[in-house]
Amino acid sequence: MDVVGGVMLTDGWRASNISGIDDLAVRDAVEHCCRVGRMAGETTHGIGQDGVERARTWLEKTGRVAVNFTVYEVGTAPFLTFSNTTGGEFSFDMGGLLNLDEGKALFYGEVKKYSSVGSQPEAYTEYLAKCYRATSVHARPYHFMWITWHPFSQAKWSRLCTAEEVRDAVDRHKTTYCGDDQDIDEDLCDDLADRLWLIVLSDRQEGLSMSNEMLGELRKAVVQGVAP
Repeated sequence: MDVVGGVMLTDGWRASNISGIDDLAVRDAVEHCCRVGRMAGETTHGIGQDGVERARTWLEKTGRVAVNFTVYEVGTAPFLTFSNTTGGEFSFDMGGLLNLDEGKALFYGEVKKYSSVGSQPEAYTEYLAKCYRATSVHARPYHFMWITWHPFSQAKWSRLCTAEEVRDAVDRHKTTYCGDDQDIDEDLCDDLADRLWLIVLSDRQEGLSMSNEMLGELRKAVVQGVAP
């Protein structure tokens, strides 16, 4: 059984039920889950699971994020899967809902629990191309988070979330994530850059998060309508 934004997708659940979901962000999530099926390419990858779970814990303890899916959980990976332009698929490490001041929004995240730069410069470039592809396929204002334990590409750190970086990334991976016969959408690059997040965590920083008890009280207050 999949659980998407509080909606339980049992085997008998039908996509026609989507119209009964009032929350547009949740409706988008459910619609995507129904559309892509039930398999993600990264489900079998055990490496990085600890980082994904720790990133999930940190995000949720902000009180602003609900991580509903990770590639390591049975039945949730379909939400994270997208098709590329060459007939293959790619997936993100996690996804869920952001509770922003301007309203709820869907997000996807890629997590790197690295102790050094490693392959992040190259991987981040391809990640930006994947973000472009995911946005262009479904025309949704998705947010995207790159979460790491070690900074990289310091010489251009301030430019990593710019439209220029997105455009360069798509150009480098054009065949797979845009299509050789397609022009790069400049407006999409500009819009996507405004929804990119680059987060650097540390082991000690994780200890500054609110406790599970505090988080539980906060969620209870939100449900009861007594929290701002």
